[in-house]
Amino acid sequence: MVKELLVSCIMPTANRQKYIPYALNHFLKQDYANVELVIIDDGETSILPLLPDDSRINYFYTKPLGSIGMKRNYACEKAKGEIIAHWDDDEWYATDWISKQVHHLLTSGADICGIEFVHYFSPVTDTFLIGSALNRNNPSKGRQWLNGPTIAYWKSFWKDHPFQDIHKGEDDEFVNQPAAKTFAHDYIDGFVKILHPENTTIKYFEDPKHKTLKK
Repeated sequence: MVKELLVSCIMPTANRQKYIPYALNHFLKQDYANVELVIIDDGETSILPLLPDDSRINYFYTKPLGSIGMKRNYACEKAKGEIIAHWDDDEWYATDWISKQVHHLLTSGADICGIEFVHYFSPVTDTFLIGSALNRNNPSKGRQWLNGPTIAYWKSFWKDHPFQDIHKGEDDEFVNQPAAKTFAHDYIDGFVKILHPENTTIKYFEDPKHKTLKK
């Protein structure tokens, strides 16, 4: 039997304690066995008390690292896997998400895979929005765009093409660089983007007043 490749799910986080139990639950229910969760926490208060005693979880609490690009690079450095997958702390992932990601990365021959159109759920308005119905121009400028929280890629590719030191759009720049061979797969039901007041951006279809409904 061929041993599964080790997949490192990277999760930068800071001061988002209320989302951590959900992110951990989604990870621990994955059907892919050879996996680790690399958590990079540079928040004011450590989330260590929220973490279960599980050998698959590798936690690093550090001083502020700067931009999200630098946080992702730090997480990739700590990752032990041959494949790296993004695991945002406030999203929903299906139990077979990692398995599907590995399959598509291996069979496509791509450097990076993920999905282009995503479903959205707003707990504030109790609204579910279908990804394919939200088709609009994306920042790919003719290239295949992938949604950042859904991407998986080879660590060897990241070593040659690390994330830029920027606070926003680091995943877009990573995916859209000329050297990247990308593949958009069709498992859009395996991921849901959660809309909440702490999102870093407001989607064009959202009501901005919902972002004022803090904790």
